[in-house]
Amino acid sequence: MLSNSDISGWTTAARTAAADSAQIAIRGELAKFTAETFSRVGEELHVVGHIFGSDRVSGASPKGHGSDEVVAVSLLFRIGGQLTSAIADMFADGRHYAAAALLRQIVEIEYLAWAFETRDNDAERWLRSTADELRTFFKPAKLRQAANGKFRGKDYSYHCELGGHPVPGSHILFQDNGDVSQLLLSDLLGHTGRIWDHLLHWSAGNTWASPIHSRSEAMHLRYDAWKKADDLTRLPPSP
Repeated sequence: MLSNSDISGWTTAARTAAADSAQIAIRGELAKFTAETFSRVGEELHVVGHIFGSDRVSGASPKGHGSDEVVAVSLLFRIGGQLTSAIADMFADGRHYAAAALLRQIVEIEYLAWAFETRDNDAERWLRSTADELRTFFKPAKLRQAANGKFRGKDYSYHCELGGHPVPGSHILFQDNGDVSQLLLSDLLGHTGRIWDHLLHWSAGNTWASPIHSRSEAMHLRYDAWKKADDLTRLPPSP
């Protein structure tokens, strides 16, 4: 358990890092780069997944895609790209509550990216799911349970309390405090980095995943540079 002096020290360090202009610029630039990369990868994967693969021939794809698995991953990237772009823009222009509300969806995309990587056939199963099946197999609580401790329910609750639900605690997002928005922007980048890692691992050995493979080095270099520069990445997790 952190002592009061530890908490005070980390709070001071967080405020200093959140207000540092160089670190603010790095976070914003990486969010823009990530949003563009996710969107382009998603668009290219959709074309590949619709054309190539055996699902259309076998009749397994309800929408007539060549590979429902690849199309599912493409959709996850495209959703993530739009969300990342919108979240960064909203933080930049002061719509902190709206940005925090969208950030919770990024957390859910991370859960799905983990499932697509680690559980056989989850990508195509997700794409083909009915509304009832999505609630039964893919709602956040189910995925956290399946991950066996990898994701903390408390972290998801923090996102719900800050922007996911209209609760009194969200008042902090209306105080025009740049510290909070920068903390959340750094948190966003942590989630998008892990989403990329999960889907990069999913792509290993996949014949149709060249849009991911061709951008892996650039993503690695950009995220490595961000982690070295952003002091917020060295803060301990919330208790």
